Amino acid sequence: MNDQDNVFSPMKILIVDDTPANIDVLRKFMTESGYDISIAPDGKIALKIINNSKPDLILLDVMMPGIDGFEVCRHLKENDDTKDIPVIFVTAKTETSDIVQGFQVGGVDYITKPFEREEVLSRVKTHLKIQNLIKEKTRFNEILSDKNDELVESENQYRIIIDKTADGIFRLDKNGKILHSNEKFCSLLEFSSAEIEGKNISDLLNTEAPAKILPQVATKRFGERATRGLKVQFCINENSNLWKERKYFSLLVDSFGIWNLPNNILVEKGSEKKFLGTLCVVKKPD
Repeated sequence: MNDQDNVFSPMKILIVDDTPANIDVLRKFMTESGYDISIAPDGKIALKIINNSKPDLILLDVMMPGIDGFEVCRHLKENDDTKDIPVIFVTAKTETSDIVQGFQVGGVDYITKPFEREEVLSRVKTHLKIQNLIKEKTRFNEILSDKNDELVESENQYRIIIDKTADGIFRLDKNGKILHSNEKFCSLLEFSSAEIEGKNISDLLNTEAPAKILPQVATKRFGERATRGLKVQFCINENSNLWKERKYFSLLVDSFGIWNLPNNILVEKGSEKKFLGTLCVVKKPD
């Protein structure tokens, strides 16, 4: 097992140093650990290599002729395509001001010369893991965003269908509270949607046998066992003009339990299932 285990492959590392001896040591460490290595002898060549093929991590010498390591790092962090590449500075300097400057320009860590194999590999492995976690989080957030867009689209389509149907429809949560009701159902009972949503369905039923009727209206059953054609008396809004003429309205109810299962089909024994609520369709008796 090499030091690249448990990180995503391929892992490409660019070593930027103007001293061949330093390059040889670092290349040996990295190659033995299974990394894909590229070499740049100065900052200018490093930037060309990075633009052509982005590495997963850069080991960057600070003191180089021409463009030094700090300036190379600044260039990378100002570019949207390269700003997320982790840069570990390689330096013989141990002054606090130099270390701080390295972090200020965007470095994630530093390694001091002479090199200790285990230290180098440990720091490289750690920052590659961190970088992969960041990428995974970004990918996961993109998936969540896509799924959220799909849910919003589905919810909008659901509401359009519900609101435009000729039947009265309302949706209950798992405790029997009305989450949504269409215009047809509200108008039958002379309620506005704001007045009716949030009520418990039991507050709208007129029955002498609530223990029998309520479980059938707010049913958990679906398929062939769902409630169909149940005659129920619903209370009319007592603040409406209709209430002066009649207190209740008899309607036929079809109720279907909703579960967190594809097409409400029960899955293998042991799979987790959750009751989400009930969808009810009401119409006037013939």
